[in-house]
Amino acid sequence: MSLTIGQQLKNARLDHNLSLEDVFESTHIRIKYLEALEADDFSVMPSPAQGRGFLRLYAQHLDLDIDSILAEMRNAEVTKISSEFSKVEKASTAESEEIPEEETDVESSTDEKEAISFWVRLLRRIGVPRSGPEPAPVQEAESDPIEEASPTLAPEVLPTPDKPASVDENIAHESSHPPEESRIIFARIGSILCERREMLSLTYEEIEGHLHLRPHYLAALESGKYESLPSSVQTRGMLNNYADFLDLDTDAILLEFAEGLQAQRIERHLEMADQFQGSIKKRRRKFSLGGYVAPDLIFGVGLIALLIAFSIWGLGRIAKTQVATRVEATAPSISEILMSTPTLTLDEIVTPTLLVVNTPVVEAGTVVPLDETIFEEENPGVQILVTILERAWIRVNVDGKLVFEGRAQPNATFVYEGNEQVEILTANGAGVRIAYNQRDMGLMGGFGEVVQRIYGARTILTPTVTPTLPATVTPTPTITPSPTLTPLATVVGPAD
Repeated sequence: MSLTIGQQLKNARLDHNLSLEDVFESTHIRIKYLEALEADDFSVMPSPAQGRGFLRLYAQHLDLDIDSILAEMRNAEVTKISSEFSKVEKASTAESEEIPEEETDVESSTDEKEAISFWVRLLRRIGVPRSGPEPAPVQEAESDPIEEASPTLAPEVLPTPDKPASVDENIAHESSHPPEESRIIFARIGSILCERREMLSLTYEEIEGHLHLRPHYLAALESGKYESLPSSVQTRGMLNNYADFLDLDTDAILLEFAEGLQAQRIERHLEMADQFQGSIKKRRRKFSLGGYVAPDLIFGVGLIALLIAFSIWGLGRIAKTQVATRVEATAPSISEILMSTPTLTLDEIVTPTLLVVNTPVVEAGTVVPLDETIFEEENPGVQILVTILERAWIRVNVDGKLVFEGRAQPNATFVYEGNEQVEILTANGAGVRIAYNQRDMGLMGGFGEVVQRIYGARTILTPTVTPTLPATVTPTPTITPSPTLTPLATVVGPAD
């Protein structure tokens, strides 16, 4: 007789000289679970999935090939299961007189079936098919618990015991035209789950105890009616847990579920496109500005237009203000004064009165007036316009007061008015041009010539500079000695 998996694990542990405490420190599997694995007692396991994981981890730690061990035990398990079911069939066909004995046999067979079911759930990769006479007893064993569990679960979910059927009917009414391809994919996934559950002889109540999923959710997963589940994300989680519990290829199941969701999404988009075609045609007939222009866009364009209009209005006001405040020159320019020659009309001609000015004898240090004819005016005054043609030093006195003294730059113009006289002294006569009482007098002198003019109300005076004689050396006076008196000699003669 071949050894069981638990016996092989225990022998391998003893060969490695390991204790259960050593295995616990290495694998972190509790000692009670290790003892249950070595005793082939899987009833203490929280779930078949955890028992399967503990078994594989324990076997890897002991350097055992769990796949080969399970392959060796496959034929033995199949024969054992078939023999147990054959006993059940023989007991069911016995006479009514042997009913007590049959009940004891059935009880023993059910206990053995429960132990076998744990092994079947652990052997996920084996996928042991059942023989022909197996389905009938399995269906009878499952029918009673389902009928007993339905009244207890119905009050928690809905007041009527036929709630799952009503939910399915409502879902069918809501989705009167379900997508064909997605429905086929979902139905195929549900059939795989249902076949696997029936093969493992599991009821909804047993699965609910391990996965904490309501029976109507499990029924929806097996029927392929995923519309009754809360959401696609929760449906994916339920499929993952359920397929892992049934020892199915979880990745393949989830991949097929994703394909079904994609097909469902495409079909729904096609239906929505068909539904909106009529509405689009109706909208084309009616032109609506609101359908093409958003309210935010209209507000933004209006605000920009207001800003542009306000800017244009402000610039116009500023331009008008500048034009209104611009001051126009009323006095004629200096060039017009110099170049223009006033013309007198017949009415304006005044008969001048000649004044004869006698020229006195010129003496040193005296002022010689010019021999000019001056017109008499009612209000005499002096107005001098000085135009600087070249850089020159100039000094101006008006009525005896110093007005300007310094260097003048070319193209500079000065106007001086006085009551009695204006005196001008320059060091460059060719650089200064004089206009006396609106009459151009020309240049004051030559280049580099020092010129001084006094412009009076009626005369123009040119002061004569008295030349200074060259200094002569004064001889130093000498003191003439004063003559001294020579004393007279006295002659002493004889007395008479």
